[in-house]
Amino acid sequence: MRRLPPRSSLSACALLLASSLGLACDNPAPAAAPAKTADAKTADAKTADAKTADAKTADAKTADAKTPDAKTPDAKTPDAKTPDAKPTPTITPAARTEYHARLEAGRKLAKAKQWADAIKEFDAALVAIPGDDRALGELSWAAFSAGDFPRAREAATASVRAATAPKVKGAALYNLGRAEEASGNVAAAYRAYEESIAVRPNKTVSDRLAGLAAADALAEPKPCSTPMAAETLCACLNASVDVEGGLSPDAQRCALEPAGVAGLQLARYAVSEVGEERLMIVAEQTAGWAVVAELDTVYNPGMMGISEEWTGNPAVERTIAGHTIVEFTGHKSRADSDMGVDEVEFEDTDVLVVCVRGEPGAPITCPLRAVTRYVYVRERLGMDDTDDPEVASNRTRGLPIREEGEVAVDVGADGIARMRLVSGKVPTGFFGDMKLW
Repeated sequence: MRRLPPRSSLSACALLLASSLGLACDNPAPAAAPAKTADAKTADAKTADAKTADAKTADAKTADAKTPDAKTPDAKTPDAKTPDAKPTPTITPAARTEYHARLEAGRKLAKAKQWADAIKEFDAALVAIPGDDRALGELSWAAFSAGDFPRAREAATASVRAATAPKVKGAALYNLGRAEEASGNVAAAYRAYEESIAVRPNKTVSDRLAGLAAADALAEPKPCSTPMAAETLCACLNASVDVEGGLSPDAQRCALEPAGVAGLQLARYAVSEVGEERLMIVAEQTAGWAVVAELDTVYNPGMMGISEEWTGNPAVERTIAGHTIVEFTGHKSRADSDMGVDEVEFEDTDVLVVCVRGEPGAPITCPLRAVTRYVYVRERLGMDDTDDPEVASNRTRGLPIREEGEVAVDVGADGIARMRLVSGKVPTGFFGDMKLW
C-alpha cells in the first residue's frame, strides 16, 4: 500500500510561516518592542502548540478522505466481482456436535414414545445440518407415530431424496409407505414398500406389502386421461398437481414435445416447487389427446447435492404379427453427494415403455414399463479426512461399491412380453411374462 507523506507537520510549519509573513506585512512591529515576560512566553507557546495540534488534526482528516486505499470496493470495481460459483458449504465442528446431540436426544425420546418432544429434537438436528437424511427419516417416523401423516409423508419423501445409504433410504421408504397407507393412498404405499424392499430387503416391509389390497386397488388413475384438445393438455396437467394451494405461477412449467411417431407426444411438467418433473406419454385417441403412461420423473432441487439429467430417444414403431407396438426409451443419470459422511453415489438407469396401438377406433395403451439397465456406484468424495468416530460409524463399509444389472425384454408374436434378468440386479421392476394383446 502506498503511504502519503506526513503532511500534518508540513502544514503546521506553513501555517506558522504564513502567520509570520502576515504579521511582517500588515502589522509592522514598533522599533522598540518591550521584552515579554516568562509567563507571556509560556502562554504564547501553549497557543502555538494548540494551533499546531489543530492543524495536524485537520490535515489528518483531509489525508484520510483523500487516501485511495481507504476506499471500499463496490460492485463496479474489477476486484470486487462476484465469483461465478459459490464454494461448497462445509459443516462446522460445532454444528456437527449439536446435530449428534439433538439426534441422540430425539432417538431416546422416540424410544420412550414421547413423540412430540422427539419431533422437537429432530427439528433442532435439522437446524444444525439442514436436509440431513437420517434426521429426516427419524422425524418422519416420529410424526407418523404422533398421527401427523402429512408431516410424516413430507419428511419421509425428503429423506428418500437425500439418502444415499441403502439402510437409510430403505427405512425412509417404509416410513413413507406407512404414512401413505394411513392416509388411504394404497397404491402409493405399495410402491413405497416395493422400492424399500428393492433397496434393503426386510421381512417387516415384505409382510406389510403382502397385507395390502389386491391389484385393483393399485390402479392409480393417471392425470388428464380423459381425451381433450391438445392445446388444453398443459392447463390440465398443471391443475392436476397435488400441492396444497397449487403451484405458484413461477413454478408452473409444461411443454409438449414430438415423440417421433404419429399420434404420440411427450408432456413434461413440474409437480413441485423444488425442481421435480414428470414425463408423460400422451396419445391421440378418437375424442382427443389423453395421458396414457408415465415415462419417468426428474428431480433437480438445486440443493442437498442432488442432480438428475434425463435424455430420451425418438420412439420406435414396429409391427409384430399384425399388431403395432411403439417403444419409448429413456436414460436418467443421477448424482447424490452426502457431505455429512464424505460420500457420493451415481446411478444410471435405462427405461423402456411399450405402447400398443389397438384396432381402428380403440385407444392406445401402454401396459409395460421396465428398467432394462442399471448401474450404481458409491465412493468417497475425498473432501473430509476427519477422524470423528460418529462420522466414521455412519460411513458405508467396503467403498468403493459398484453394482450393475441388465434386463432383456422380448415381445413375441403371441403378444407376450418376456422379461428376464440377464445379469446383476436392478432396484425395481417386474420379471416374468406380461400379456400385451
